[in-house]
Amino acid sequence: MTTLLEVSGLGMQFSGQAVLRDLSFAFGPGVVALMGENGAGKSTLLSLLSGVHPLQAGRVCVGGHDLATARQRARRQLAYAPDESVAYDFMTGEEFLRMVLALRGQLEAPSLPALVEGFGLQPQLHKRFEAMSLGTRKKFMLVSALASDAQVVLMDEPTNGIDAQAKAYLVALFRRECGQRLFFFSTHDQQAVVDASAEVLALPDPLGGMRDA
Repeated sequence: MTTLLEVSGLGMQFSGQAVLRDLSFAFGPGVVALMGENGAGKSTLLSLLSGVHPLQAGRVCVGGHDLATARQRARRQLAYAPDESVAYDFMTGEEFLRMVLALRGQLEAPSLPALVEGFGLQPQLHKRFEAMSLGTRKKFMLVSALASDAQVVLMDEPTNGIDAQAKAYLVALFRRECGQRLFFFSTHDQQAVVDASAEVLALPDPLGGMRDA
């Protein structure tokens, strides 16, 4: 099995309180659900894996590239869909998708039209984010990550706030493409985990740690 995401000895503290302690795992292509109680560090872990926050302790390799010493190559293999929108309110959905792909240096995204249709976003492409519902914003975050050519797609609560049809489409996509990519997502949605036949990575709740989602 080709290892796409490898983590060893990962640790994180906030204000002297441990959120993550000596975390190690490795995954190849597939579907992995990151689960745990509120405060277990799920969102913190995703922010570290995506490179949003710098590593304090431990090592992360993506597609064989060290996130600390070969940051650009490692991040090129990553895509991240956060739980909340990171788009400017004045941007349209289409402008946001084009911007994300341009920042990745991706000239083409063959899967983009099918993703837009699958998530029901065609009528929303020319609408500004300030006029979108939270669910629609979330769908654009997901499409921006899924349309990338990244080997590892990280998602924070991907089924949170989206409609049943979009959720079914997302789960079907996981099952269809899990042989080529790693879908690694945090969730409280037990049914989505079952439907996607996801492997579960459970985080312990660090006593006294800072609470996060």
